[in-house]
Amino acid sequence: MGSNTKLMGIVFNFEDPIFTREYPSDIILFRTFTTLQTNTPIWTPATNKRIFLTALQVSSLVPLVVQLNRGNNATFMSIALTNTLATYGISFPSPIQFNPDETIFITTSVAGTINVTLLGYEF
Repeated sequence: MGSNTKLMGIVFNFEDPIFTREYPSDIILFRTFTTLQTNTPIWTPATNKRIFLTALQVSSLVPLVVQLNRGNNATFMSIALTNTLATYGISFPSPIQFNPDETIFITTSVAGTINVTLLGYEF
């Protein structure tokens, strides 16, 4: 072996897992609200399908708390935007899997212009 040859073992760091997704995030839902929301449905899957949420982004012109709830009204994500013109985004390493026919709902703490983008797929 020459001095420039390297073993493949140094290419991968096995302490940090490699995340893969089985399906692409082919659904992008964008919703804008200007009034107070209480358990407003924002993603209803097709019949007998599950939602696999892979990423989300929330932005607002006013400080507020946004809650995303599952079909049984249990909060699975609560986001506090504490400044005006604040934005929060997250991409999940593994999708959040919902039950078949389970809808995602939104609840907001105040009225104001709020933009919500959900990315994922149904299976």
